[in-house]
This record gives sequence, C-alpha cells and structure tokens, in this order.
Amino acid sequence: MAFVARKKVIFVHGCFWHGHKCPLGRIPKTRIEFWTEKIERNKVRDEKNLTALKMLGWDSLVLWECQLKNEDELKKRIIEFLGERL
Repeated sequence: MAFVARKKVIFVHGCFWHGHKCPLGRIPKTRIEFWTEKIERNKVRDEKNLTALKMLGWDSLVLWECQLKNEDELKKRIIEFLGERL
C-alpha cells in the first residue's frame, strides 16, 4: 500500500515466500535446494527494493503474514508508522 503524500509504503509479506523466521516460513521437505534458493532470491530482491525506496526518501513498513492475526498490535503498528492523522 502506497501513501504517496506521506512517502510511505506498507508491504504485507507472506512468511513462506519472503523467508520469515516463523512456523509459516518453513521450507518444504521436498525440493529443499530449489525452495531455499528461490526464497533467498526473494529476500535479496526485497532488501534491494527497500533500499531503493529509502534512497528515494520513502519510509517502509514490512508486515508479516503471521502478524496479521493480532489486530490490536497491527493497528498500533500502522498508526505509529503513518501517524495519528489517518
């Protein structure tokens, strides 16, 4: 989600696809090498994109799939990131 006027962006990353260190981010037991390489490439791409946005003056917030279940904490983080005036 991009908030152009604020130069802020929120990414919602799937734990598996983006290599989060949580139970949802586990590598499958088959084709381990394929999945490990794929997810590592995704992580490198993610870091490159976050760095590019930072260089352009944008702030980024990454929310993980596993964090979406706690609505109170999620709301708090988003308000803190975007500011009180939504």
